[in-house]
Amino acid sequence: MGKLVKKVAGVAGTVIGGAIGGPAGASIGGSIGGAIGGMGGGGGSSSASPTSAGFTPYSIKSGLATSSVDPTNKIATYTLTPEMQAFRDQYYAGAIAALPSAEQLAYGQQVSDYGKGLFGQATAMDTNAMTQDYFNQQQALLEPARAQESSRLNDLQFSRGTLGQGVGMGSGYVNPQQYAQAMAREQQNAALALSAEDRARAIQGEQLQRAGALYGLGQSYLTDPYTTANQIMGYGTGIENLGANTMAQGLNTGISVGQLGNQTAAYNADINRVNYLQNLAQSNANTAAWNSAAQNIGNINWGGLFGGQASPDGQYSASGAYDPLGRY
Repeated sequence: MGKLVKKVAGVAGTVIGGAIGGPAGASIGGSIGGAIGGMGGGGGSSSASPTSAGFTPYSIKSGLATSSVDPTNKIATYTLTPEMQAFRDQYYAGAIAALPSAEQLAYGQQVSDYGKGLFGQATAMDTNAMTQDYFNQQQALLEPARAQESSRLNDLQFSRGTLGQGVGMGSGYVNPQQYAQAMAREQQNAALALSAEDRARAIQGEQLQRAGALYGLGQSYLTDPYTTANQIMGYGTGIENLGANTMAQGLNTGISVGQLGNQTAAYNADINRVNYLQNLAQSNANTAAWNSAAQNIGNINWGGLFGGQASPDGQYSASGAYDPLGRY
């Protein structure tokens, strides 16, 4: 189309310029030819409209799964390979097998109940009575040895003649050797009392610790099978997620391609904008050419153009001057 317009412009410029003749004819012919030729457009703009590619999800096939997306019906599906399906099903079956039986649950409850019973017994212990009982037992064990020790001291004092010897202490008299023996036994009894109390508390603590351990063991019998089943189930769902990841890859691929299409559309829009501005500048130039041609036409000696003959509305003089009243 642009070439045709340029050819027409050339012919028009030549015809009008030749008819007018002279420098004025050449100027007018060039102006009109240029104006018509400029109507051919600058060209170069993108023929494609600047629209984005949009989102088109991709179907993905891998060694683990195959995914497909139906944008029309808004359905996205994936299918694991037969090997992955079998692997997943094994984990699912293992998770079911790991669940506790009724017998296991009953046994776990018995162990927990036994631990609770021991805990109750431990908290109900009378540590004071236990301390006194242990102290008495130790005193009974020491009594024979102490009796022999007292007998040997009496024999020694009798042989030395010091059995009835005494020294003043407080408001009375005491035998120094017998007093020393009595003080040594009191110190031993005090240490024994502390040891008895510590032992009683230790026995109670051991019972509490044992009760807690048995109760916790029973609870583990009740809950650990579910934890194991959940863990094995997680392995199966992990394989299932491999298929879901395949579908996600297809969606992400579609998003990436759509973004590239949007960038291309933006580039096309920029090109069309530049071409529009160029065409607008060319149009302004064409308008200026038409205005120049019109101005030159207004300055033509029409008498010379038509050989001194009168026009329909007036006459030309022999010199070519035009009189609209036809006086020449």
